[in-house]
Amino acid sequence: MADIPMSELQGEAATESPNLGIIFLIAYVRQRMPDVNFYYLEPWMTKEEHFETVKKIKPDAYCISFTTPKKKLAYATIKSIRKMLPDVTIVAGGAHPTIDPHEVLRESPTDICVVGEGEEVFFELVRDGFKTSDKVKEASKLLDDIDFFPAWDMVTFDKYDIPLKRNSPIAYVLPSRGCPFKCAFCSNPVWKQRKPWIRQRTPKNVAEEVKFVHDTYGVREIYLRSDTFNSDITWALKVCQEIEKLHLDDTAFQCQLRCDKVPEALAEALKKIGCWLVHLGIESANDRVLKGIRKHITRSDVIKTCETLKKHDIRAYGFFMLYNAWEENGKLEFESNAEVEETLNFAKTLLGQNLLTYISWSIANPIVGSELHTIAEKYDLISDQPFHPMRLPGISEGEMVHNLRRGLQLQLQNGFDKSLISKNDVRAIEKFRTLLELLALEDVLAEKSVERKATKNRNDRVGK
Repeated sequence: MADIPMSELQGEAATESPNLGIIFLIAYVRQRMPDVNFYYLEPWMTKEEHFETVKKIKPDAYCISFTTPKKKLAYATIKSIRKMLPDVTIVAGGAHPTIDPHEVLRESPTDICVVGEGEEVFFELVRDGFKTSDKVKEASKLLDDIDFFPAWDMVTFDKYDIPLKRNSPIAYVLPSRGCPFKCAFCSNPVWKQRKPWIRQRTPKNVAEEVKFVHDTYGVREIYLRSDTFNSDITWALKVCQEIEKLHLDDTAFQCQLRCDKVPEALAEALKKIGCWLVHLGIESANDRVLKGIRKHITRSDVIKTCETLKKHDIRAYGFFMLYNAWEENGKLEFESNAEVEETLNFAKTLLGQNLLTYISWSIANPIVGSELHTIAEKYDLISDQPFHPMRLPGISEGEMVHNLRRGLQLQLQNGFDKSLISKNDVRAIEKFRTLLELLALEDVLAEKSVERKATKNRNDRVGK
């Protein structure tokens, strides 16, 4: 079982956590076939370590999981494995093989693509010795019972780190699978191939896993990594109550919440278990945009949630996504420059009032599998530029880069002003490099704009 080797990619989120999907697969098959030997090639490995381990193991099957942004590196890795072990069965799974299995088969020497939730399909493949005539194996249904732990014994805990934490080591625990909402920009293909769109583990089982990683591996910070921990407030409260019974006073918690479902009772419950940081998908300050992308929250929801969290001394990390696009009544709509300016001012206000402690700032990315990608293809919006993956009518590349730079600058300045990040932090250094690249690109685009205007003026005079 393999992640692609990403140690050389500075600041990559891949080294924040092991691939929970892979270690859940291992645990599921182990329960049914305890004599099967598994190896997990973790994402922090170098290419050399990755390939040397495969060469040493000589596995019967090489199974790799990857997302769309990392598909090129995955294809290169698969080709190297095929060259090294011509007879090994290569199986690909995860987000990108689920979205586009035929591309994976076309662009790499993969034997089998697993589409959708992988546990049962993978068990069948292992049970049958990977003998199948199907190049694409799709899960026929979702698991009814997800009350089991992933194979934590496969994980090297001290190899993972995250930029925001109070304790270490840290572990991501997955209390639920999926999300009941359907935001236009989100690609959640694994869980939305079939319904139900969200499944929750029992609160007691979640607490048992929390205690297990705490007692067995010394984990002292836990990120409850549900897409939306508070999609069902009654269930979320019960999870908190079960964790509170453990009395883990030496353990800190984080989670992700929606901004329209944070009553006082939930904030109180989170505080009692030691939750110090909540991640909020705010996206935009404009209700028109939030409605268009079907976020189903409002600006006032954001303010109320941030106030509630602050009251209970829980920090908030706000994620902003500018220049989002959607379709309405058969017409392309998108966030305007003026609305982006409003979003930036909103972020500044929330930071200034300590309603947010941290922010993230990026341009909407039309991820394959999302509704946004379908819209971007329909209206020819997809761009190959690294800093702005979409182009929008009437909005120049220079304006996009300018506003992206301003938000990133705010993000960094806030971190330094509040002593939240160090100048020696690897991720901060990478963001600072990105900021310098954006400044340089902004200057180049400004010069080109001046040249275009001068050329147009000359042509107009000649035409007269």
